[in-house]
Amino acid sequence: MKIYPVDLLIFAPHPDDEILGTAGTIMDAIACGKRVHVVFFTNGDGYPEAATLLFGKPPEELRPAHYLELARIRQQEALTAAAMIGLRPQDLTFLGYPDAGLGRVYATTGAMPPFQQRFTQRQATYGGLLPDFHSMYYGCPAPYRKACALGDTKALITMLQPQEIYVTDAADTHLDHAAAHAFVMEAVLQTGYTGAVYTYLIHSGAESQWPWPRGITPELPFEAHLVEGHRVPLSVPWPPPIRRPLTLAQAYCKWQALLAYRTQIQVEPEFLQSFIKCEEIFWTPNPYK
Repeated sequence: MKIYPVDLLIFAPHPDDEILGTAGTIMDAIACGKRVHVVFFTNGDGYPEAATLLFGKPPEELRPAHYLELARIRQQEALTAAAMIGLRPQDLTFLGYPDAGLGRVYATTGAMPPFQQRFTQRQATYGGLLPDFHSMYYGCPAPYRKACALGDTKALITMLQPQEIYVTDAADTHLDHAAAHAFVMEAVLQTGYTGAVYTYLIHSGAESQWPWPRGITPELPFEAHLVEGHRVPLSVPWPPPIRRPLTLAQAYCKWQALLAYRTQIQVEPEFLQSFIKCEEIFWTPNPYK
């Protein structure tokens, strides 16, 4: 397994988060001749709504084999989306930790047994279309434990030596997204990483409240708005410290890459396509707090 130093290292909790939060940033970097690598914490294998639509079965009739097939399909979707924004298959790494369980993995410490994901019934990392990182690099799967997921995160930061790291924000209200942030921030501290860290926000408040405005609006920026007296997005500074413009061509390319995630678009078309704006926005956390 060959790993080369990169300029940008993107951590995504699930396949599609990298497009939602950073597709334009990735395209800009590649256009400047920079190396980009995307790491997916999960294979997206814990999403009953997507599996129900994909297989035409109610949730109670879905079996582990269905969710493992969903993981394989979501990896294929990730490869297709990546190609649309200039990434190659070797620019993607799948860790294979559990979708809808990454927060539980983060809490699995000490002598606790590995977490078992209820959808796949797995307790260790695995590949779908592509093998998981731990199996490729160490020769065996990693149990669903914090020490393993943190170790994989640290290993990738050390091997890839990025100038910039991108990960979901601590304020993201999806538990997997908050856990991805926690793993990366802890790895940053423990590896002594000194480059830049940027965060992006996918979930904030109810699904209909963020992003805003709703719908495909490639000519408009992201906006905050009041919902029952609370400013959404929640718990992040506004305006965001970094607003990177996207051209109409980039916004269109981002939209096409997002549409490659057919299993996701079928479930949440308005929510996902509301990330098609004239910009991408980022925050700069302090990992030493």
